[in-house]
Amino acid sequence: MRDCNKHPCNRKCCDGNCPPCEKPCGRTLSCGNHKCNSVCHRGPCYPCAQTDIVTCRCGATKIQVPCGRKHKTKPPGCNKTCTIPPDCHHPKREHHRCHFGECPPCKQVCDKLHSDCGHTCPALCHSDVLVKEEAQKASMPWEQTKPQIKRIAFPCPECVVPVPVTCLGGHETVNWPCHLAKPSSCQRPCRRILGCTNHTCSLPCHTVIGAPDVTKAGENCEQCENPCLKDRPEGCQHECPKPCHPGDCKPCKQMIRIKCNCGLNQLYVTCADWLDPAKRDQLQCCGNQCPKNYPCGHRCKADCHPGPCPNPEQCKKKVKVTCKCKRIKKDFSCELVRTNQAVKCDDICKQKKEEERLKREAIEQQKKMEDEEKNKKELEKYKKMFEGKKKSKVKEVQEETETTGFFNKYKVIVSSCVIVVVAICYLTFH
Repeated sequence: MRDCNKHPCNRKCCDGNCPPCEKPCGRTLSCGNHKCNSVCHRGPCYPCAQTDIVTCRCGATKIQVPCGRKHKTKPPGCNKTCTIPPDCHHPKREHHRCHFGECPPCKQVCDKLHSDCGHTCPALCHSDVLVKEEAQKASMPWEQTKPQIKRIAFPCPECVVPVPVTCLGGHETVNWPCHLAKPSSCQRPCRRILGCTNHTCSLPCHTVIGAPDVTKAGENCEQCENPCLKDRPEGCQHECPKPCHPGDCKPCKQMIRIKCNCGLNQLYVTCADWLDPAKRDQLQCCGNQCPKNYPCGHRCKADCHPGPCPNPEQCKKKVKVTCKCKRIKKDFSCELVRTNQAVKCDDICKQKKEEERLKREAIEQQKKMEDEEKNKKELEKYKKMFEGKKKSKVKEVQEETETTGFFNKYKVIVSSCVIVVVAICYLTFH
């Protein structure tokens, strides 16, 4: 055998030193596709020197890989635009990169024309939609059915393009979806001015016939049969006595009862005069003196008036003011009192105050001595009572001792007498 341990030596006479093997190796390489072309050798073969080409779907992008790695290598990414023709009615697909497998669903606007209105369809493309159909029920328990995917072209939905539509009465113009656009009643009141010029037609929105203009009522509007409902002057709560009429109402002559500014009297005035702001203050004045007091507490000198009392700082009512000890009294006007003017105590006040202080101290000293004397008497009384109880306890102990000694002294004689009496009673009854 030669040194490759695979091929035999073909020489007729060989001393064992065979020449190297010159035949090709022929073993399959690791790629699994080619055989080794090297001279027969020991050990593993060299890797395959050939290469394969891996391309994207469109073939624009290629990569070179070692032989045998083609099926295990991920195809390269391609930045070229996908060239697969569209399945829907659009001339071309949306821009997307080259890829394997199916293209994504078309997201372009349909743009087909509606035959009845001429608007284009704004929905997303629906000419070639993948729809999953539920699998039919298996006829046998062991059968397995799978859902089917079908391509379906859906019809365009109803046109929803906004179309301006005016109601029958011309009150409003609103946008309706195209397939629902038709004149109709908005159900608002007609609101056209009736012949009385005060009220409006309250019928629901309708087509008006024979109206002179767009604001006046027509022949088929309702007729006014209401009383006068015009707005009354602000504050007047009385109704107009006339039926519905054009023009302004006359001033209200209804009498109303009011209170004067001071609140003591009741007055009667016409409603129209009361609603006049220029006359209101004069009407509320009863002519009597104001019963309210100034902040100082004295009565207002003005006649019945609205609002706060005028000139409270000019009050000159006489007020008696005393010193702190209330011995000295003087009369001052109210305006001087408000300036904190006070009466000061004199020497007599001070002397009187000192006498009162000494008198209070003497009374307190006398009371203190009486309390001490009372406490002293109660203490002596308690001591006497405690000593009396102690003597009584000693006497009781002595009496008990004497009684116990007497019994011990005569207990033998007493016992003998008791025994004799019991024996005599026994013999007598038996």
